[in-house]
Amino acid sequence: MKALAKLKQDLEFIKGFGEVIDTIKTAALVEFRFFQGREKLINTAFLKELEGAFNLLMSGGIASPYLSADKPLPQALVIITSDEGFLGELNTLCINSAFQNRQSDKDEIIVLGERGARYLADRGDNFVSFPGISERVDAKESQRLVNYLLRRYNRHIGRITVVYPQFLSLTSQRITIFTLLPYSLTAPKLDVSRKQADMLIEPSLSKVVKSMVNLWMNYKLLEMFFSAKQAEFAARIMHLEGSTQELSLINKKVTLSYFKQLHALSDKTIREISAAKILLKKKMSITVAG
Repeated sequence: MKALAKLKQDLEFIKGFGEVIDTIKTAALVEFRFFQGREKLINTAFLKELEGAFNLLMSGGIASPYLSADKPLPQALVIITSDEGFLGELNTLCINSAFQNRQSDKDEIIVLGERGARYLADRGDNFVSFPGISERVDAKESQRLVNYLLRRYNRHIGRITVVYPQFLSLTSQRITIFTLLPYSLTAPKLDVSRKQADMLIEPSLSKVVKSMVNLWMNYKLLEMFFSAKQAEFAARIMHLEGSTQELSLINKKVTLSYFKQLHALSDKTIREISAAKILLKKKMSITVAG
């Protein structure tokens, strides 16, 4: 059984630690709300129109390696991890999901984030690393990755799969696996009455498709980056909330132990005082009688 002084010290530590967690949680909530306000930077209307253009091309029977996999090549697995604190479990889930989706040992592993890279290095895996997503989440970050992927696509890799934590709500995140290339239709094929030869594509089919793919990949990656960053904030907030609840339970147990010992000490003191008074009266009675 702990000494009363040690229990009191534990209570003071729990109180101070709880205040630190509450401060961090409040800061994380403020950052989360501020970041959510930036999501409008992604032009979803433009992305929809771009996907409509892809739909038109594919409905017209236009063939391109970006629109269909025509070579038996390994895939690239892009894993988005976080460098923020309290997110080790989320990073582990992303990495495990990626390896479960691995089709062969020849698949190329690409990881975003130092902590994810450190985890893979500890496992002894071969991988290519990129910096983690910053709080700015600008097009330069996605373009750097797009340039690398397009240089390797259709030469060294035939499929690009992205594994990332998708934000659903403040209390819910989901590990999502998304095929970036080859592009797949997001809607049913259009009823194109004219033949492919009737379509005017300038300056050339390959250049137009490549430019569209580059632009689409940037938008989709930015969309995933925003979602992953929101999932980071949400997961950290929920982790801190869980820590607050756990600390509250510990505080109740320590407080109960403290007051039990305090009451026991008080009872002991009262009994000792009472016993001392009785002995004193007996001594006084003996003295008077003598």
